[in-house]
Amino acid sequence: MAGFRGSDEQLQREIETLESMGRIRVRRVAQELREIDRDLADLRRERARRRAAVGVPASESPAHRAEA
Repeated sequence: MAGFRGSDEQLQREIETLESMGRIRVRRVAQELREIDRDLADLRRERARRRAAVGVPASESPAHRAEA
């Protein structure tokens, strides 16, 4: 970024604006990640429910083998 040509007050306002934008973006991304985590947990519960319904022991599931 090139040198800022405005006054000290303008520079301060620009800094505050960018800090505010950064906080807003971080908050939005954090919310999106929480939603993704919630969806992922729901899908994993569904997978576990389906496996339990057909009698697949959790110790034999691909996820558990990969963790071992």
